[in-house]
Amino acid sequence: MIISRFRTLVVATATFAAIAPAYAGLGGAPTYPVTFSSTTAGAVSPGGATVARYSAGASAAAPAYTISQTTLPSGTVVDEYLTAGNTVFALTWQGPTMPPLKTLLDTYFPTYVQALTDAHASEGGGYSSAVVHQSGLVVEIGGHMGAFAGRAYLPQALPQGMSAADIK
Repeated sequence: MIISRFRTLVVATATFAAIAPAYAGLGGAPTYPVTFSSTTAGAVSPGGATVARYSAGASAAAPAYTISQTTLPSGTVVDEYLTAGNTVFALTWQGPTMPPLKTLLDTYFPTYVQALTDAHASEGGGYSSAVVHQSGLVVEIGGHMGAFAGRAYLPQALPQGMSAADIK
C-alpha cells in the first residue's frame, strides 16, 4: 500500500530554474510516508524519485529508528532517519548533485546559514568548509563537483543508544 503525499519545490538560480520533489524537513514528518514489506521493496514517486524504507536499531519487532531512502532523478541518494514517532532526526546524502538544503534542513536552514556566515566573518571572509557543529544542529558537507556527500542531524533527537557515528 502506498500513501502518497508530495509537494513541489521550485529551485531558481541566476542561470536556471528546476522543479524538484520536496523531501522531509529535519525535525518534521517524512515526505514519502511509504510502507514496504522488505528492505528490497521500492516505489517510484510521481517526481521520478525512487523511495525505499527499512528498519534499523533495537530489534525487528521494535526498531529504534527507520531509514527512508530516496534516489533523486539526478542520482543523488537521500536517507531520512526517522524516530518511532515518524519524525526526521537525521539526513544523509550522496551523489552527483547537492540536494536542496533549504528544503532538507527546513526550519533549521536559517540557523545553518547564520552559523556559516559567522564562521566566514571570523575567518576574515572567503570560503571555508560548510560544516556546522552546534549543540542543537550538526551539518557536515563535503565532496566536489559531481561527487557530493553530507549529513545533518539533531544531536538532542538521537534515539537512546544511537551515536552520531551511526548516521552514515
